Parts: sequence; C-alpha cells; structure tokens
Amino acid sequence: MPTKSQRKLFSAEKTLLKKRGADEVIHHKPDPGVDTSQILAAIEGLKKSVEKAAAPVTAADLPEMGVLRGQLHEMRESIDKTKLEIASMRKPGEGDDRLVTAAMELDAIVKATEEATNNILSAAEDIDERVQKLKDRIGDVGAIQILDEISGLTIQVFENCNFQDITGQRTNKVVKTINYLEDRIHTMINIWGEEEFEGLVLPEAESDQDKKLLQGPQLEGAGVSQSDIDALFD
Repeated sequence: MPTKSQRKLFSAEKTLLKKRGADEVIHHKPDPGVDTSQILAAIEGLKKSVEKAAAPVTAADLPEMGVLRGQLHEMRESIDKTKLEIASMRKPGEGDDRLVTAAMELDAIVKATEEATNNILSAAEDIDERVQKLKDRIGDVGAIQILDEISGLTIQVFENCNFQDITGQRTNKVVKTINYLEDRIHTMINIWGEEEFEGLVLPEAESDQDKKLLQGPQLEGAGVSQSDIDALFD
C-alpha cells in the first residue's frame, strides 16, 4: 500500500519506467523535495500568460481610440448646435423663414425707393416746365434770374436722385447673397433630412414689449389693408 509520500503514477510514467527496466513500477517514491501542486500552479500561470499574449488587440483597446471618441463627441455637439441655428432661421415645415423674409423686405425697400424717386423726378420736371413758361411771360430781369435759380435747383434734384440706382444695385447684391445662403441652408436640410430637425427646442427670443407695436409697413398682400380698416367702421 502506498505511503503518504507516494503518489499514483501516470500510464506514461509506468511505460517509461518499464522501458528502462525498473522494478519499482507500481510504487515509485518521488523526490520528497518536489511539490506537485507548485508545478501545476506554475504551468497554469504560464498557460494564462501565453493566452494573454496571444489574444488579439482590438482597435477599441488602442489609446488613440479614446482621443478619437472625444473628438467625435465634440463634432456631434457642433453639428447639433449648427442644426439648432439653422432651425432658428428656417425650420422645415414652418412658414416663418427669416432669410426669405429679409430678402422680401429688401426687395420691398428697393421697390418703394424706386417708386418714390420716380415721383420726385416727375415733380421736378413739372416744376422746371412751369419755370420755363413763367420766364417766357415775365419781362422783369430780376424775376427771370430767380426763375433761373429755381431751374438750377431742379437740376440738383435730378442729379441727386441718381442715388436710387446705386442703392438699388447694392441692395440687390445683398438680396442675392441672402438667396444664396437660403439655398445652401435648404441643401443642408435636405442632406440631413427634415426629420433630423423635428423636436428641436428653439431658444426663446428676447422679449420686446414694443415689438408688436413697431411692425412697420407690411409686405404687399400681408398685414391689414386700408379696406379692412374701413370695414370696421361700416
């Protein structure tokens, strides 16, 4: 019967001892200085080290990925802020478009200025014609001199009314720029998709108590017409 210090031999060990012609095949007394549990623990540790070294390194484990994730997060926040700013100017599905409104207001300014300038020029021409008629009827030299001065003033009116052409051209350039921005914003909305702008909470505009009272002249076809006001008194 094997003692405490003896252990059962494995089949491979028995076969090896038989080949060597040993007599102690069944009960082999090992070196008492060797601890089998320590050997097995060392083998297990070596096995884990080999498995860890052989394990593939994924991209997610790389330190650069942490930096990239941070940059992507910042990019996402910037995109969300851009969408919010675009929606504040032109939110899909809503009629209030600030850029379009601004362009229409500038067009209305050009139209009103042109109309007023034409009326001024027409009145100046009428004044000049009447001055010439008076000069033909008056023989007084002093009166004729005054009429000549009036004619000179009407010429100054003609010359200064050229401002409308310059301001009109510059205003039209601004309108074209606004229309260009509107097209680019519309393109960005189409790229992202209108659904990306749904549910966006727009920041509240600063409260202005006088804003409702200071609407100014309305665009053609908008606001309350004079006929609507007259109808209130009928």
